[in-house]
Amino acid sequence: MGKKFYLKDTKLTRKIKRIMKKKKEHQGIDVLEYREDDINETQSPKKEYYFKLSASTLFFSAAIIIVITVFLSFFVADRLFYGGYFAEKSNKVSFDRTVDYRKVAKFQDVLNFIRKNYYLEYDENELLEGALKGLVDALGDPYSNYFEPGSMDDYNDYITGTYRGIGVEVQEVENGLKVTNVFEDTPSWRVGIKKDDVITHINGKAATEMSSEERSNLLGKEGNEVILTVVTSGGKTVQYDVKVEVIKKQTVFTKYYDNGIAYIQITQFDDDTGKEFENVINEILKKDTKGLILDLRNNGGGFESQASIVADVILPEGVIAYSEDRNGKKIKEIKSDKSELDLPIVMLINQNTASASELVAGAFRDFEKGVIIGVKSYGKALGQVSKTYEVDGSGIVLTVARYFTPSGQCIHDIGIEPDIKVELAEEYKNISPDKLPFDFDDQLQRALMEIEKMI
Repeated sequence: MGKKFYLKDTKLTRKIKRIMKKKKEHQGIDVLEYREDDINETQSPKKEYYFKLSASTLFFSAAIIIVITVFLSFFVADRLFYGGYFAEKSNKVSFDRTVDYRKVAKFQDVLNFIRKNYYLEYDENELLEGALKGLVDALGDPYSNYFEPGSMDDYNDYITGTYRGIGVEVQEVENGLKVTNVFEDTPSWRVGIKKDDVITHINGKAATEMSSEERSNLLGKEGNEVILTVVTSGGKTVQYDVKVEVIKKQTVFTKYYDNGIAYIQITQFDDDTGKEFENVINEILKKDTKGLILDLRNNGGGFESQASIVADVILPEGVIAYSEDRNGKKIKEIKSDKSELDLPIVMLINQNTASASELVAGAFRDFEKGVIIGVKSYGKALGQVSKTYEVDGSGIVLTVARYFTPSGQCIHDIGIEPDIKVELAEEYKNISPDKLPFDFDDQLQRALMEIEKMI
């Protein structure tokens, strides 16, 4: 006998009873019997009905529930992890109504023509990748790019200020790789490798006999463990076991000059530059700092959010910048609070000061916060967003907005003119400020002269 379900005697159950008596089977439910309980003197009659669900009905119901659960799980996972990639049927493409559908038909015809006539074997996936790249390139925007499978990580590493390595900068010399810089708290720094050491062998193979690609595969893949043979600057040969890690680049550097002048260089606005800058400002304020030189030369930009933090620290309350979409609609307005850096400031810019660094420079100029020295900046005031396709490591970077300074100027293709123009000799124009010999850095020397007048 199947499982019994008891129902109290109500108007509804009496109605069910009448229906059941007229029809022995009703929608897969078998009527078994009706039973009247004994009547208690103090209670009204209690009537109950019980039914049995057939095995086939239970099995069918369970199967339906399982199928629905599986499909719901698939669609949720597809939406969460693949952005609806599978649910939206990747073999179909939709176009705007303005598209000439003869061109769509032509695309298919060209593909069919290739299939039928091309003289070598080929992979249609590669053709599709080429089409995707061409799609973005056709926008004619040098800042919008499609990244082929496996290459988006490199872009993300660049924009976030990270890389996979052992924490050294090297220069190829006759007997190996000469270490020109060791970054603090990196694998090389922790084992004791120092500037001017020479890496002669990697895993027992001479570094000079390895291609750059081979060296990169060994020293640029996270988790790799390598044995480095190193000749120290004192001539001693030692071996170090080093593990490749994801390394965070430092972007804010500080030094001090006479008369209480602090110098801060920002090389890029990566995802924690703002915090680095705040920490450095707190440090210089603990000293007897009387003036600041802020060097944005060769800073190609980065995250707008981090540039905004830097500008907010320096500037008084007001609008730092705002952005608009293609229809001229304001998307975002970036503001600074009431606090500001109460120091005389000279800012250095050059032809490679671009994007997020121009956001800072433009606001600095409009607020008349200090003096700008150097040459006209690059002139990029466009904002991009990125999207990564985790399934194959491809991605897209797309321009979505124009930025404006507080005064309402979009400096794209215009740049920011310095208050005092100072050019470097041709051979030093594109050298990073930290590599530029002081005696040939006319821009920095002029900045020191101007800040002396201001303090």
